[in-house]
Amino acid sequence: MCIIFIKTNPNPKKGELRLIIAANRDEFYRRPAREAYMCSESEIIGGRDLHENREGGMWLGMKINREKETFKLGALLNVTGEDRNTDVHSRGFIVPGYLESEESSIMYFENFIKNKKFNAFNLVNVELSKKGISVYFLSNTPCQICEFPGEQTLGFGNSPVNRPLTKVQNGRMRFDEVTKNCESKEELRNNLIKFLKSNEKNLPDSELEWRAPQAFEYLSSIYVAMEQGYGTRTHTVVLVDDEWNIEFYEDTMESPIDADNIVWKNKLLKSSL
Repeated sequence: MCIIFIKTNPNPKKGELRLIIAANRDEFYRRPAREAYMCSESEIIGGRDLHENREGGMWLGMKINREKETFKLGALLNVTGEDRNTDVHSRGFIVPGYLESEESSIMYFENFIKNKKFNAFNLVNVELSKKGISVYFLSNTPCQICEFPGEQTLGFGNSPVNRPLTKVQNGRMRFDEVTKNCESKEELRNNLIKFLKSNEKNLPDSELEWRAPQAFEYLSSIYVAMEQGYGTRTHTVVLVDDEWNIEFYEDTMESPIDADNIVWKNKLLKSSL
């Protein structure tokens, strides 16, 4: 399970933000991962999977191209309750593949992803330039391509875009409120992290219950914590201001993760366009 919330403002006034992103990664604690960093070769920023035969995969990452004056962000969400197959491509390479490509979201999906075998996924991309901003939702279960241009407040989770989980619907409203009441980036980051740590259950949720009948109560909160050593282990906040200053903030469990003694480690990476 993962969740992401996005707020876009293509024409911010002085001191306003043009992009706000808040996201959680849910994964087994035992799965090894590297904290967020900037790759010296690709200049992609984000954490990386270190699981055997999946090394280099990503759940969320961004790339800035100063020559073309573009910003790209990709986030991968699984689709809960769908069949899992072994003879398929790894979903973890979808995000870095998109960020490394010169293709737009739609062309990347059509040319490189649509006809390959993957387990069920939702891909959420953000494309930002001096010309405008669009958010894309692309999924293989069912096959969907949706574009959300201009000013938006959006939330996406582990179900089709037209069947959102209750925690996504409720979370989007709370996310919108959090983004309206902060006087500084630091205050906003702190409030968004607090929002991402919410363990309030968003029930009833018939969509989640049929997708995860044994675990829907655990999975109904924005912050997930299960007894099986699975849950929310990374929070990410991305901010882009009116002057194109970019911040990538990550708050993640320090590895190896001890479920009885969790230590959180944060990192702030700054750039500009």
